[in-house]
Amino acid sequence: MDATEIVILQSSELPYYEQAVQGFKAAIPATTRVKEYNLNGQLARGREIGKSLRASPPDLILAVGLKAAIAAKFEIFDQPVVFCLVLNPDAHGLPASNMTGIEVRIPPEAQLTALRSVIPHRRRIGVLYDEEHSGTFIHDAHRAAKQQGLELVAVAIRGQDDIAQAVRRLLPTIDALWLIQDQTVISESAIPFYLDSTLDAKVPLFTFSSTLVRQGALGALVVDAWTVGQQAARIAQARLKEPNTATSSMQAPEQPQLAVNVSSAEYLGLPPSPETMRLAHQRFGGPGAIARKPGPSSDLIP
Repeated sequence: MDATEIVILQSSELPYYEQAVQGFKAAIPATTRVKEYNLNGQLARGREIGKSLRASPPDLILAVGLKAAIAAKFEIFDQPVVFCLVLNPDAHGLPASNMTGIEVRIPPEAQLTALRSVIPHRRRIGVLYDEEHSGTFIHDAHRAAKQQGLELVAVAIRGQDDIAQAVRRLLPTIDALWLIQDQTVISESAIPFYLDSTLDAKVPLFTFSSTLVRQGALGALVVDAWTVGQQAARIAQARLKEPNTATSSMQAPEQPQLAVNVSSAEYLGLPPSPETMRLAHQRFGGPGAIARKPGPSSDLIP
């Protein structure tokens, strides 16, 4: 029997994508033949690669990142595709009938549970969102917040020009600001404003990014790219065992990791409990832990 062949389409050379690919390769059988293609951020290149694969199709394709997933959707129709690290896949018509994906956004229930573990006595939680990108997520978040005894103050924005005014209005009225993965809410230019304004107001900032926690946010529940790659490998193995099973589904990322900035916690007068410190996979603290300038954004928008 011929060895299984898997093709990996990687959107670009982001370290986040690289980690997922390495996690995937570490979890598949050593006998698997793997071919890797980097799109270098070019969707057109991905589509050309996809067309070429139709002539001699692999057993399965792993698509890492949005452009790789879109290229697979447009060009791969019969082979099973597993994709990961794609924000708002439904906005791009993903998954297609032959595709299974792993959400990059952690469900709101889990994020709010983690927030409560870091900030146990804060109840009024502010969040910015764009209805187009995150309307369904915020709807689910309202339900999850109510179940956990929290009050979610959700403010819709239409563009990044709305951010400053919305945050300034929110901060005096909330106990914590929750940043979610939303293309309108998150940008390189907005990050310093979120960090500065929340620290100045002494309002805890809870996010999805260990990069932001390193820079001064109080905490985050983070998708670990290596773990996502391992999860994708398990999905791939299951699909290869049942290649004719039609599926079009999404799975939540497994084993998200808690990150905490101890220096920010002390500055805010919110020292983390021993249990929180035990659960935190990543702890930041010491000189420079409360940053005022943006650093590398390797996990900001996968």
